[in-house]
Amino acid sequence: MPRGLDPLYFDRRRSLNAALGFAGCKGGPALCVDVGANVGQTLRTFLTWWPREFCVSFEPHPEAWKELSNTSKSLGERAVAYNVGVSDSIGRLTLYTHRQESVQSSFRAFNRESETIAAHRGLRRGSSIFEDDGSEDISIDVPVTTLDIHFAESTGPDRSWSKNGFDLLKIDTQGWDLHVLRGASRTLRNTRVVLLEWQFDDIYGRATPIAELDALMTTAGFRLWDIAHVYKDLKNLRTLWADLVYVRA
Repeated sequence: MPRGLDPLYFDRRRSLNAALGFAGCKGGPALCVDVGANVGQTLRTFLTWWPREFCVSFEPHPEAWKELSNTSKSLGERAVAYNVGVSDSIGRLTLYTHRQESVQSSFRAFNRESETIAAHRGLRRGSSIFEDDGSEDISIDVPVTTLDIHFAESTGPDRSWSKNGFDLLKIDTQGWDLHVLRGASRTLRNTRVVLLEWQFDDIYGRATPIAELDALMTTAGFRLWDIAHVYKDLKNLRTLWADLVYVRA
């Protein structure tokens, strides 16, 4: 197998452990923030990987949050979940989602004419969001906050957890990542590692140039550590989205 395709090079756990170690966090993170937690897939994974970790999760989709909340409660004092979106200001936003699949929810409208939809059509049977005509698309009005405001005003256990800073901030908001980061300047100053999923495709309209992300993160004192996972168009091998790991420089 060519060296560049070795699974080791796309191992999120090893990549994050290396980044955390470089940032001075030995033995795994103590506090993780999960923005765009959906039903708790990453929450369960992280708390399995790092047994001493606490995790704060945010998810605006009401149905996804019900499952996330149950997952969080099952983990006892190690986790807390909030049914709220995260952006660069407080208020309310329209969440665009699908009646059958909450995993594709975004504050950016789904682009049914996208090249990505065309590339996946017929390849992901059973994933209705890529196969139907959009009649199952729905929009929901949801509350949003910022990370800075949340941690300044929280009365939950995460307020005391956050006093020593944030070891890992994970963001998966389907194209809304810059808005999350712009509302987290104080949070970023106390964060060691950031993991985010960056969209290169047009599934939520015109893709934001990655240069904007890198400029924001560089200004905040981070540098790109790793591309921990890449998802490609199966037809033309164009990169559609990737997991990026930033570490405090």
